[in-house]
Amino acid sequence: MVKFSIEKKTLLGRLGKIESWGPVEVNHHTPSCMTYLRAGHIPHLTWDVAENQLKLEQTPIYQMTLPSLVTNAKIIEKFGKGAAKFCGMPGKNAIHLTPFDPLGKLPGGYNDSKSIAVWTANGKVSLDVKTWRSIVNSFGCSSFESLVDYDTPKDAGQKKLVKAVDRTKTFHEQLFLQDEKVSGERVVALGGGFSKYHRRKCAVDVGLAENTAAYTVEFHEFTEGKETDEKEMKELLEETFSPLPPTKLRCISGPFNPKTVLFLVQQGIDFFDSTFPIKLAEEGHAFCLADDYPTSSKYEVVDFNNQKFADDFTTPFEGCACYTCTKYTKGYLQHLLNTRELLASILLVIHNMTEYDRMFKLIRKSLENSEGL
Repeated sequence: MVKFSIEKKTLLGRLGKIESWGPVEVNHHTPSCMTYLRAGHIPHLTWDVAENQLKLEQTPIYQMTLPSLVTNAKIIEKFGKGAAKFCGMPGKNAIHLTPFDPLGKLPGGYNDSKSIAVWTANGKVSLDVKTWRSIVNSFGCSSFESLVDYDTPKDAGQKKLVKAVDRTKTFHEQLFLQDEKVSGERVVALGGGFSKYHRRKCAVDVGLAENTAAYTVEFHEFTEGKETDEKEMKELLEETFSPLPPTKLRCISGPFNPKTVLFLVQQGIDFFDSTFPIKLAEEGHAFCLADDYPTSSKYEVVDFNNQKFADDFTTPFEGCACYTCTKYTKGYLQHLLNTRELLASILLVIHNMTEYDRMFKLIRKSLENSEGL
């Protein structure tokens, strides 16, 4: 089971604690985030580097994404020891399996009544319920998500929205057929696009199912780089969660910046992922929170591709104690990016993930000091 308890409710969000994730005991306080994996690794880091140089505040709960592994699904099944061992992950870890990559593309027009389109580096893979069930069982992760029809853009008509919710409900029912075994804890994916009515309908149709361990909200249209309306986001989340048990863990996936994270925490979201720091690192960018975060939601993004840093021998971010900021300079980062050295991504991932982790620590501290409801 996912053993989660809410320790405090405030106007600024909820403080919680995860004590177990499937069979793995953890001591993980929320708000927080899963550690995003691609091909069973933190992008650009070896496990040795991650364990020795990435000093995270809490024991990670990992987010394993299917698109980078789907072509190896049959091999992993034949391997018989699960995806974590196949990928060489060290130790016994809490791992959540998602059918989509939050940093991948999700173009519309490819889902149908029998399958969801999953996009890999080599193109589209149609994922039906039977195949997803087989993958869930052979990958052997602590938890997994149910399938959701995500093809609900802002201009989606009534017919498309109805189809999307009906498909999500059908996928859910087919996944948990009475005679079928499905290994791992169930995290129910909730969709419905930009329609408050269909968000609520999806929550009622699939969210109230038995044995639901947690919820994840399909919100890819609201992630970094896309226009977002906080009022609209708030209303959609209210409609999603109002019919559901308030004590269950609430998750959301995607590269959300520190301002949006703070807003989503205020709406009751407990658990995010670490795709935002990875996205920035892969663009040659690094970020730093304002000194008064989260009193303000401000943060700075620095583009180390910029030639102006070529002769800058100061630390990337003053006061940051991460490996990157204590060992290297702005000029060196610019040089690495300019010469396309792999070390550039490694150093930027280490800094960005350290800062993202610190962000959640600051949010939790702020909630601890806030007046409870």
